[in-house]
Amino acid sequence: MFMNNLAYRTYKTEDLRVEFIEKGFSEAAVDFILFHNDNSHFEVLKEKMNSLEQQMINIEKNLQKDIRHLDLKIDNIEKSLQKDIANLDIKIEYIKNEVNARIDILERNLQKDLSNLEKEIKNNKDLLLERLNTGNRIIHFMIIAVGILSPIIFAILNKSFIN
Repeated sequence: MFMNNLAYRTYKTEDLRVEFIEKGFSEAAVDFILFHNDNSHFEVLKEKMNSLEQQMINIEKNLQKDIRHLDLKIDNIEKSLQKDIANLDIKIEYIKNEVNARIDILERNLQKDLSNLEKEIKNNKDLLLERLNTGNRIIHFMIIAVGILSPIIFAILNKSFIN
């Protein structure tokens, strides 16, 4: 848009120059007036550009200040997070040690219980073997007794019922 305005302005300035010359003004006078007018516009543009440049510098300074402020906030948050992480690490280590201690206690209790169960199983096994041996002896005795007594009983029954 700015370039379009300059092209239009140049065309307009050239028309003015021709018209003033046609009206009888000298070329030097017309050139001086137009040059002075152009210088005036150049000064206004230069002032506006300087103002814009200063605004850009101010914006850049404000941005740098804001960035430094954000960097400080980020650093503070990072430090806070590092503290929290360190605290969590300590708590995790404490809980880990506590769990390991409880596991050790449970293992010892289980070993005691297993030892007691093994003793009880051995005692019950010995008792059952003793009872089984006793039962086997009774059965052997009965078999022997039947073997010995059955012919006697058979003979008595034969005598009693057959005679």
